[in-house]
Amino acid sequence: MKKNSIFKQAAFLAAAGILVRIIGLLYRSPLTKLIGSQGMGYYSTAYNVYALILLVSSYSIPTAISKLLSEKLAVNQYNNVKKILLCSFIYIVAVGGGAAIIAFVIAPYIVPDKAVSALRILCPTIFLSGLLGIFRGYFQAFKTTAFTGISQIIEQVFNACVSIGAAYLFIQPYLNNQSLVASHGATGSALGTGAGVLISLCYMLFMFKRTKQSYLNPPNIEAADPHTDSFKDIFKMISNIVTPIILATCVYNLISTIDMYMFYLVCGDGAKSISAFGAYGGEYIILQNVPVALASAMSTASIPNISSAWLFKDTAEVKKQIAQGTKVIMLILIPSAVGMSILAVPIIQAIFPQKETVVLASTLLTFGSPAIVFYGLSTYTNGLLQALGYSSIPLKNAIYALIIHCFITLFLLLATNLNIYSLLIGNCLYGLQLCFANQRALKHITTYYQEKLHTFIYPLISSAIMAFTVALCYYGLIKVIDRLIITLFIAIVIGVIIYFGTLLFLYKDNVEELSQIPYLQKIIKHK
Repeated sequence: MKKNSIFKQAAFLAAAGILVRIIGLLYRSPLTKLIGSQGMGYYSTAYNVYALILLVSSYSIPTAISKLLSEKLAVNQYNNVKKILLCSFIYIVAVGGGAAIIAFVIAPYIVPDKAVSALRILCPTIFLSGLLGIFRGYFQAFKTTAFTGISQIIEQVFNACVSIGAAYLFIQPYLNNQSLVASHGATGSALGTGAGVLISLCYMLFMFKRTKQSYLNPPNIEAADPHTDSFKDIFKMISNIVTPIILATCVYNLISTIDMYMFYLVCGDGAKSISAFGAYGGEYIILQNVPVALASAMSTASIPNISSAWLFKDTAEVKKQIAQGTKVIMLILIPSAVGMSILAVPIIQAIFPQKETVVLASTLLTFGSPAIVFYGLSTYTNGLLQALGYSSIPLKNAIYALIIHCFITLFLLLATNLNIYSLLIGNCLYGLQLCFANQRALKHITTYYQEKLHTFIYPLISSAIMAFTVALCYYGLIKVIDRLIITLFIAIVIGVIIYFGTLLFLYKDNVEELSQIPYLQKIIKHK
């Protein structure tokens, strides 16, 4: 694969991921108006548990399947590719289906009473998501991210439409009882998640059947390696690769669920606490994850190439891809974090306009934005370590970081009056720990060196200049125009221009390095 094609694939997948998150942000505003902050709190509670079960059972299937299949494709073992797919479906039926049934049965014991129906509605989606993950991993192994990106957009569009529609219908009989509106509205919202996954699965199944002949039976298949592993060997490979990846991802994302239980344990699960956690989990965390989509996309796009290069012991190529990927991610995530911090108030007012949580959510985003960089970099390095075959390292790092996080967060909840801000501090420190631990492991395994000036210093300088300009622009224009969305849009556009303009100036002697960012190379050519 050409050097720049990885970044182009990552850019497409990141664009789809960011669009998906924007759709998610846009539909949450009318949804919150329908079911209220308390309803969003019930939904966030059910969704966190669902997400944890999904992580344990099948969430990391795309990464695992992509790695397994790309290794077999690198040595032209098409028979093994087909057999791995079959074994993957069997695995999901057993593990994903079993997890869905268990979650449905134990729902009353693991979430508050008024969140039980929402969790039970989400249970079938655990199984469907596993099937969807197989197809996404399959196409990623063939270095095609378009189908994955389109399926993500389809999933989110149907999720948004059905969530709002179902929530509206579910709350109609209970409009005079806010508590019932909250619980039934959360149930309707959960229905949208399942509908989105189901439609997306249908699309991926259609594309699989349409491309099956050209992908699994290429013209040169006569020259393929006829070697076929036994079912026992394949299930062992799946277990050895999938299990550490799933466990690492589970621990990596376990923080939200543990934070929820610790917060409710110390602060109670009354309406005030539910609303506070809704602002944290349903607003701040959601916004934090929007820019992180780039890191996730870069990790996904890099896995097949890095796995193949490492398989053939091409260490130089592996080190080059790691360093280039890290640089591109920092060039985007650092200004994203700074911009969200500076424009936290208007962003929250535009997307989550509920008066009772605007101040809290804005403050969380202002001081919690560094987590965008920490989680982005740790997400990327997690994927790299998994692609290199060291899946146990992210798992160990995540466990150590989680233990420290629990002690810090619980101490802050018990010994201070920080309340929900205790979770914010713990969240940032958790991501920071993972960054350092994963980077240290990568350097030890590959002996790669990450250049500092162009990767971190220049983006920070450009972001500081951008922040000053954007603050002046927004808070000056809002007094004149008095239109939130228009003023915010103008400020963001000016911020992007100032940031990349400053970056081009700083990179004037090494401007070709910026051509690694897809589509920016066109500007550089005409510069």
